[in-house]
Amino acid sequence: MFQSNKCFVDQITGPIKLIDVLPQNQCEEVPSHRQLSTALEIEECLNHSKPNDYLHRHLSICQRTSWSPLQITKGLLELFVDKHNINDSFWDLPSCFYHRNEDIELNFCLPATINRTSSSIEIWYTIRYPELKPRDGIWAIRQSGIYYRFDASTGQSVSILFSPTPNSVAHQKIESLLLGIDSGSKNLLTPWYIHETLFAAYIPWWRQYILYLERKLLPETTTTFTTFMEGPLRVGYDNLNSLATLDSLFVQASTLLSHGEEVLRELSSAFIHEGLNDRAPGMTDALDNYRRQSGSFCRTATFLQRRAQTTAQLLADTLSFRDQVLAKQQNSNMLQLNKSAVFLTTLTLLYLPASFVAVNLLRYEFL
Repeated sequence: MFQSNKCFVDQITGPIKLIDVLPQNQCEEVPSHRQLSTALEIEECLNHSKPNDYLHRHLSICQRTSWSPLQITKGLLELFVDKHNINDSFWDLPSCFYHRNEDIELNFCLPATINRTSSSIEIWYTIRYPELKPRDGIWAIRQSGIYYRFDASTGQSVSILFSPTPNSVAHQKIESLLLGIDSGSKNLLTPWYIHETLFAAYIPWWRQYILYLERKLLPETTTTFTTFMEGPLRVGYDNLNSLATLDSLFVQASTLLSHGEEVLRELSSAFIHEGLNDRAPGMTDALDNYRRQSGSFCRTATFLQRRAQTTAQLLADTLSFRDQVLAKQQNSNMLQLNKSAVFLTTLTLLYLPASFVAVNLLRYEFL
Protein backbone atom coordinates (compact mmCIF):
# COMPACT_ATOMS: atom_id res chain seq x y z
CA MET A 1 0.00 0.00 0.00
CA PHE A 2 1.51 3.33 -1.07
CA GLN A 3 2.56 5.57 1.83
CA SER A 4 0.54 3.39 4.24
CA ASN A 5 2.61 4.51 7.21
CA LYS A 6 1.72 8.15 6.47
CA CYS A 7 -2.00 7.72 5.79
CA PHE A 8 -3.24 6.89 9.28
CA VAL A 9 -2.80 8.01 12.87
CA ASP A 10 -1.85 5.86 15.83
CA GLN A 11 -4.50 7.53 17.98
CA ILE A 12 -7.66 9.23 16.72
CA THR A 13 -7.94 12.84 17.90
CA GLY A 14 -10.18 14.26 15.17
CA PRO A 15 -13.88 13.70 14.55
CA ILE A 16 -15.04 10.42 13.03
CA LYS A 17 -18.64 9.33 12.52
CA LEU A 18 -20.56 6.21 11.56
CA ILE A 19 -24.18 6.60 10.45
CA ASP A 20 -26.47 3.61 9.98
CA VAL A 21 -29.79 4.02 8.21
CA LEU A 22 -31.88 1.27 9.77
CA PRO A 23 -34.57 -0.74 7.98
CA GLN A 24 -37.88 1.08 7.92
CA ASN A 25 -39.78 -1.83 9.43
CA GLN A 26 -37.98 -1.20 12.70
CA CYS A 27 -39.76 2.12 13.13
CA GLU A 28 -43.41 2.89 12.67
CA GLU A 29 -43.32 6.44 11.31
CA VAL A 30 -39.90 7.58 10.07
CA PRO A 31 -36.66 5.80 9.19
CA SER A 32 -34.48 5.29 12.22
CA HIS A 33 -30.78 6.14 12.32
CA ARG A 34 -27.84 5.16 14.45
CA GLN A 35 -24.93 7.60 14.90
CA LEU A 36 -21.60 6.68 16.47
CA SER A 37 -18.89 9.27 17.08
CA THR A 38 -16.01 7.47 18.80
CA ALA A 39 -13.58 4.87 17.55
CA LEU A 40 -14.49 2.52 20.42
CA GLU A 41 -18.22 2.68 19.62
CA ILE A 42 -17.58 2.14 15.92
CA GLU A 43 -15.31 -0.84 16.56
CA GLU A 44 -17.85 -2.41 18.91
CA CYS A 45 -20.63 -1.87 16.36
CA LEU A 46 -18.60 -3.47 13.57
CA ASN A 47 -17.79 -6.49 15.71
CA HIS A 48 -21.30 -7.12 17.02
CA SER A 49 -23.83 -5.79 14.51
CA LYS A 50 -25.68 -8.26 12.30
CA PRO A 51 -25.15 -8.25 8.51
CA ASN A 52 -28.76 -7.19 7.88
CA ASP A 53 -28.79 -4.59 10.65
CA TYR A 54 -28.81 -1.60 8.30
CA LEU A 55 -29.98 -0.39 4.91
CA HIS A 56 -27.10 2.01 4.44
CA ARG A 57 -23.89 2.37 6.43
CA HIS A 58 -21.80 5.50 6.06
CA LEU A 59 -18.36 6.15 7.54
CA SER A 60 -17.05 9.73 7.52
CA ILE A 61 -13.28 10.21 7.94
CA CYS A 62 -11.42 13.52 7.87
CA GLN A 63 -7.95 15.00 7.99
CA ARG A 64 -7.10 17.76 10.44
CA THR A 65 -5.55 19.68 7.54
CA SER A 66 -5.02 18.89 3.87
CA TRP A 67 -1.43 17.86 4.63
CA SER A 68 -2.26 15.65 7.63
CA PRO A 69 -2.96 11.90 7.85
CA LEU A 70 -6.49 10.55 8.06
CA GLN A 71 -8.05 10.62 11.52
CA ILE A 72 -8.47 6.85 11.68
CA THR A 73 -6.17 4.01 12.64
CA LYS A 74 -5.15 1.52 10.01
CA GLY A 75 -6.58 -1.30 12.14
CA LEU A 76 -10.04 0.27 12.37
CA LEU A 77 -10.26 0.90 8.62
CA GLU A 78 -9.05 -2.65 7.94
CA LEU A 79 -11.81 -3.93 10.23
CA PHE A 80 -14.40 -1.91 8.31
CA VAL A 81 -13.07 -3.19 4.97
CA ASP A 82 -13.04 -6.82 6.13
CA LYS A 83 -16.53 -6.69 7.64
CA HIS A 84 -18.03 -5.37 4.41
CA ASN A 85 -15.95 -7.43 1.94
CA ILE A 86 -14.61 -4.33 0.19
CA ASN A 87 -12.36 -4.91 -2.83
CA ASP A 88 -8.60 -4.83 -2.15
CA SER A 89 -8.13 -2.10 -4.76
CA PHE A 90 -10.03 0.20 -2.39
CA TRP A 91 -6.76 0.96 -0.61
CA ASP A 92 -5.74 3.16 -3.53
CA LEU A 93 -8.33 5.63 -2.23
CA PRO A 94 -7.01 6.27 1.31
CA SER A 95 -3.46 6.27 -0.08
CA CYS A 96 -4.26 9.70 -1.59
CA PHE A 97 -4.62 11.20 1.90
CA TYR A 98 -1.33 11.21 3.76
CA HIS A 99 1.04 13.41 5.72
CA ARG A 100 2.96 15.81 3.48
CA ASN A 101 5.75 18.24 4.21
CA GLU A 102 6.30 19.40 0.61
CA ASP A 103 4.23 20.22 -2.49
CA ILE A 104 3.94 16.74 -4.00
CA GLU A 105 0.95 15.10 -5.70
CA LEU A 106 -1.10 18.24 -5.20
CA ASN A 107 -2.71 17.75 -8.61
CA PHE A 108 -3.06 13.97 -8.57
CA CYS A 109 -6.62 12.63 -8.70
CA LEU A 110 -7.73 9.02 -8.44
CA PRO A 111 -9.92 8.20 -11.47
CA ALA A 112 -13.35 6.68 -11.09
CA THR A 113 -12.83 2.98 -10.40
CA ILE A 114 -15.77 0.63 -10.91
CA ASN A 115 -15.85 -2.99 -9.76
CA ARG A 116 -18.87 -5.17 -10.56
CA THR A 117 -19.81 -8.61 -9.29
CA SER A 118 -22.89 -10.71 -9.96
CA SER A 119 -24.95 -8.77 -7.42
CA SER A 120 -23.02 -5.66 -6.41
CA ILE A 121 -21.22 -2.61 -7.77
CA GLU A 122 -18.40 -0.64 -6.15
CA ILE A 123 -17.37 2.88 -7.16
CA TRP A 124 -14.60 5.04 -5.72
CA TYR A 125 -12.73 8.16 -6.80
CA THR A 126 -11.26 11.46 -5.59
CA ILE A 127 -11.93 15.00 -6.73
CA ARG A 128 -10.08 18.26 -6.15
CA TYR A 129 -11.73 21.64 -5.87
CA PRO A 130 -11.06 25.18 -4.60
CA GLU A 131 -12.19 26.29 -1.17
CA LEU A 132 -12.06 29.78 0.31
CA LYS A 133 -10.48 30.00 3.75
CA PRO A 134 -12.87 32.29 5.66
CA ARG A 135 -10.26 33.61 8.08
CA ASP A 136 -7.72 35.03 5.63
CA GLY A 137 -9.72 35.09 2.38
CA ILE A 138 -7.22 32.85 0.56
CA TRP A 139 -8.25 30.09 -1.83
CA ALA A 140 -6.85 26.59 -1.33
CA ILE A 141 -7.15 23.44 -3.44
CA ARG A 142 -8.75 20.64 -1.40
CA GLN A 143 -9.26 16.93 -2.01
CA SER A 144 -12.20 14.70 -1.13
CA GLY A 145 -12.77 11.04 -1.91
CA ILE A 146 -15.72 8.70 -1.76
CA TYR A 147 -16.30 4.96 -1.82
CA TYR A 148 -19.75 3.53 -2.55
CA ARG A 149 -21.06 -0.01 -2.84
CA PHE A 150 -24.55 -1.26 -3.54
CA ASP A 151 -25.57 -4.91 -3.20
CA ALA A 152 -28.71 -5.64 -5.22
CA SER A 153 -29.23 -9.03 -3.54
CA THR A 154 -29.66 -7.49 -0.08
CA GLY A 155 -30.62 -3.92 -1.00
CA GLN A 156 -27.85 -2.68 1.30
CA SER A 157 -25.28 0.01 0.52
CA VAL A 158 -22.04 1.16 2.14
CA SER A 159 -20.20 4.45 1.69
CA ILE A 160 -17.03 6.07 3.01
CA LEU A 161 -16.30 9.80 2.72
CA PHE A 162 -12.75 11.14 3.00
CA SER A 163 -12.69 14.86 3.79
CA PRO A 164 -9.71 17.27 3.93
CA THR A 165 -10.95 19.09 7.05
CA PRO A 166 -13.31 18.37 9.95
CA ASN A 167 -16.96 19.24 9.31
CA SER A 168 -16.42 19.86 5.61
CA VAL A 169 -19.31 21.05 3.46
CA ALA A 170 -19.73 17.64 1.83
CA HIS A 171 -19.68 15.90 5.22
CA GLN A 172 -22.47 18.12 6.52
CA LYS A 173 -24.61 17.79 3.38
CA ILE A 174 -24.23 14.02 3.16
CA GLU A 175 -25.00 13.66 6.85
CA SER A 176 -28.14 15.75 6.36
CA LEU A 177 -29.08 13.62 3.36
CA LEU A 178 -28.71 10.37 5.29
CA LEU A 179 -30.61 11.68 8.28
CA GLY A 180 -33.46 12.65 5.99
CA ILE A 181 -33.21 16.39 6.69
CA ASP A 182 -32.84 17.37 3.04
CA SER A 183 -35.64 15.13 1.87
CA GLY A 184 -38.39 17.23 3.39
CA SER A 185 -40.54 14.13 3.82
CA LYS A 186 -40.67 10.86 5.67
CA ASN A 187 -39.18 8.98 2.75
CA LEU A 188 -35.39 8.93 2.81
CA LEU A 189 -33.70 9.75 -0.46
CA THR A 190 -31.73 6.84 -1.86
CA PRO A 191 -28.05 6.84 -0.77
CA TRP A 192 -27.09 6.92 -4.46
CA TYR A 193 -27.64 10.67 -4.15
CA ILE A 194 -24.40 10.86 -2.16
CA HIS A 195 -22.50 11.36 -5.42
CA GLU A 196 -24.73 14.20 -6.55
CA THR A 197 -24.45 15.78 -3.08
CA LEU A 198 -20.65 15.69 -3.22
CA PHE A 199 -20.47 17.50 -6.55
CA ALA A 200 -23.26 19.91 -5.60
CA ALA A 201 -21.16 20.97 -2.61
CA TYR A 202 -18.04 21.88 -4.57
CA ILE A 203 -18.59 22.36 -8.32
CA PRO A 204 -20.12 25.88 -7.93
CA TRP A 205 -16.97 27.08 -6.17
CA TRP A 206 -14.97 26.74 -9.36
CA ARG A 207 -16.70 29.74 -10.91
CA GLN A 208 -15.83 31.95 -7.93
CA TYR A 209 -12.22 30.73 -7.92
CA ILE A 210 -11.73 31.34 -11.65
CA LEU A 211 -13.28 34.80 -11.24
CA TYR A 212 -10.79 35.48 -8.43
CA LEU A 213 -7.89 34.55 -10.72
CA GLU A 214 -9.32 36.56 -13.62
CA ARG A 215 -9.48 39.67 -11.43
CA LYS A 216 -5.77 39.26 -10.76
CA LEU A 217 -5.04 38.72 -14.46
CA LEU A 218 -6.93 41.71 -15.92
CA PRO A 219 -4.69 44.49 -14.45
CA GLU A 220 -1.59 42.68 -15.72
CA THR A 221 -3.13 42.29 -19.18
CA THR A 222 -4.38 45.87 -19.41
CA THR A 223 -1.08 47.38 -18.28
CA THR A 224 0.96 45.21 -20.64
CA PHE A 225 -1.15 45.94 -23.72
CA THR A 226 -1.08 49.72 -23.08
CA THR A 227 2.69 49.96 -22.60
CA PHE A 228 4.89 51.64 -25.22
CA MET A 229 8.63 51.21 -25.45
CA GLU A 230 9.16 54.91 -26.21
CA GLY A 231 7.84 55.97 -22.82
CA PRO A 232 8.58 54.84 -19.27
CA LEU A 233 7.63 51.22 -18.67
CA ARG A 234 4.92 50.54 -16.10
CA VAL A 235 5.67 46.81 -16.09
CA GLY A 236 8.75 44.81 -15.25
CA TYR A 237 10.05 41.37 -14.49
CA ASP A 238 7.91 41.17 -11.33
CA ASN A 239 4.84 41.30 -13.56
CA LEU A 240 6.31 38.50 -15.63
CA ASN A 241 6.59 36.35 -12.50
CA SER A 242 2.98 37.12 -11.58
CA LEU A 243 1.78 36.12 -15.05
CA ALA A 244 3.74 32.87 -14.88
CA THR A 245 2.08 32.06 -11.54
CA LEU A 246 -1.40 32.79 -12.94
CA ASP A 247 -0.59 30.69 -16.00
CA SER A 248 0.21 27.68 -13.82
CA LEU A 249 -2.93 28.18 -11.70
CA PHE A 250 -5.16 28.26 -14.78
CA VAL A 251 -3.48 25.10 -16.08
CA GLN A 252 -4.11 23.45 -12.71
CA ALA A 253 -7.77 24.50 -12.75
CA SER A 254 -8.41 23.15 -16.24
CA THR A 255 -6.63 19.88 -15.37
CA LEU A 256 -8.66 19.29 -12.20
CA LEU A 257 -11.91 20.27 -13.91
CA SER A 258 -11.18 17.83 -16.73
CA HIS A 259 -10.80 15.08 -14.14
CA GLY A 260 -14.11 16.02 -12.50
CA GLU A 261 -15.77 16.02 -15.91
CA GLU A 262 -14.44 12.53 -16.59
CA VAL A 263 -15.61 11.21 -13.21
CA LEU A 264 -19.10 12.61 -13.78
CA ARG A 265 -19.23 11.00 -17.22
CA GLU A 266 -18.26 7.62 -15.73
CA LEU A 267 -20.80 7.95 -12.92
CA SER A 268 -23.63 8.81 -15.29
CA SER A 269 -22.74 5.87 -17.52
CA ALA A 270 -22.55 3.48 -14.56
CA PHE A 271 -25.87 4.62 -13.12
CA ILE A 272 -27.62 4.21 -16.47
CA HIS A 273 -26.10 0.72 -16.71
CA GLU A 274 -27.50 -0.07 -13.25
CA GLY A 275 -30.97 1.16 -14.24
CA LEU A 276 -31.16 3.90 -11.61
CA ASN A 277 -33.50 6.16 -13.56
CA ASP A 278 -36.44 4.60 -11.73
CA ARG A 279 -34.73 4.19 -8.35
CA ALA A 280 -33.15 7.66 -8.32
CA PRO A 281 -35.11 9.78 -10.81
CA GLY A 282 -33.37 12.87 -12.05
CA MET A 283 -29.97 11.97 -10.61
CA THR A 284 -28.29 11.15 -13.93
CA ASP A 285 -29.63 14.43 -15.34
CA ALA A 286 -28.18 16.27 -12.34
CA LEU A 287 -24.79 14.59 -12.82
CA ASP A 288 -24.85 15.46 -16.52
CA ASN A 289 -25.60 19.08 -15.62
CA TYR A 290 -22.61 19.19 -13.27
CA ARG A 291 -20.50 17.61 -16.00
CA ARG A 292 -21.53 20.34 -18.43
CA GLN A 293 -20.76 22.97 -15.80
CA SER A 294 -17.32 21.45 -15.30
CA GLY A 295 -16.74 21.57 -19.06
CA SER A 296 -17.78 25.22 -19.18
CA PHE A 297 -15.49 26.16 -16.28
CA CYS A 298 -12.67 24.16 -17.88
CA ARG A 299 -13.01 26.03 -21.17
CA THR A 300 -13.01 29.36 -19.32
CA ALA A 301 -9.86 28.41 -17.41
CA THR A 302 -8.18 27.25 -20.63
CA PHE A 303 -9.04 30.54 -22.37
CA LEU A 304 -7.70 32.61 -19.46
CA GLN A 305 -4.57 30.46 -19.34
CA ARG A 306 -3.90 31.19 -23.00
CA ARG A 307 -4.54 34.87 -22.35
CA ALA A 308 -2.06 34.85 -19.48
CA GLN A 309 0.43 33.02 -21.69
CA THR A 310 -0.02 35.53 -24.55
CA THR A 311 0.33 38.46 -22.15
CA ALA A 312 3.46 36.95 -20.62
CA GLN A 313 4.97 36.45 -24.09
CA LEU A 314 4.14 40.05 -25.07
CA LEU A 315 5.61 41.35 -21.83
CA ALA A 316 8.76 39.27 -22.28
CA ASP A 317 9.15 40.60 -25.84
CA THR A 318 8.52 44.17 -24.64
CA LEU A 319 11.12 43.89 -21.92
CA SER A 320 13.56 42.32 -24.38
CA PHE A 321 13.03 45.07 -26.96
CA ARG A 322 13.28 47.69 -24.23
CA ASP A 323 16.59 46.21 -23.13
CA GLN A 324 17.75 46.34 -26.76
CA VAL A 325 16.72 50.01 -27.03
CA LEU A 326 18.58 50.84 -23.83
CA ALA A 327 21.61 48.91 -25.05
CA LYS A 328 21.49 50.81 -28.36
CA GLN A 329 21.31 54.12 -26.52
CA GLN A 330 24.24 53.12 -24.35
CA ASN A 331 26.22 52.10 -27.44
CA SER A 332 25.44 55.48 -29.05
CA ASN A 333 26.62 57.27 -25.92
CA MET A 334 29.78 55.20 -25.84
CA LEU A 335 30.38 55.94 -29.52
CA GLN A 336 29.96 59.66 -28.87
CA LEU A 337 32.37 59.45 -25.96
CA ASN A 338 34.85 57.58 -28.14
CA LYS A 339 34.60 60.30 -30.79
CA SER A 340 35.28 62.94 -28.16
CA ALA A 341 38.25 60.99 -26.91
CA VAL A 342 39.65 60.67 -30.45
CA PHE A 343 39.21 64.42 -31.00
CA LEU A 344 41.04 65.26 -27.79
CA THR A 345 43.79 62.81 -28.63
CA THR A 346 44.20 64.39 -32.08
CA LEU A 347 44.43 67.86 -30.59
CA THR A 348 46.98 66.63 -28.14
CA LEU A 349 49.10 65.07 -30.86
CA LEU A 350 48.96 68.24 -33.00
CA TYR A 351 49.65 70.91 -30.41
CA LEU A 352 51.63 69.20 -27.72
CA PRO A 353 54.95 68.93 -29.71
CA ALA A 354 54.83 72.62 -30.67
CA SER A 355 54.34 73.60 -27.06
CA PHE A 356 57.37 71.55 -26.11
CA VAL A 357 59.48 73.38 -28.76
CA ALA A 358 58.30 76.78 -27.55
CA VAL A 359 59.18 75.96 -23.99
CA ASN A 360 62.63 74.76 -25.00
CA LEU A 361 63.31 77.96 -27.04
CA LEU A 362 62.32 80.08 -24.10
CA ARG A 363 64.68 78.26 -21.88
CA TYR A 364 67.49 78.71 -24.47
CA GLU A 365 66.95 82.51 -24.66
CA PHE A 366 67.13 82.86 -20.93
CA LEU A 367 70.38 81.05 -20.96
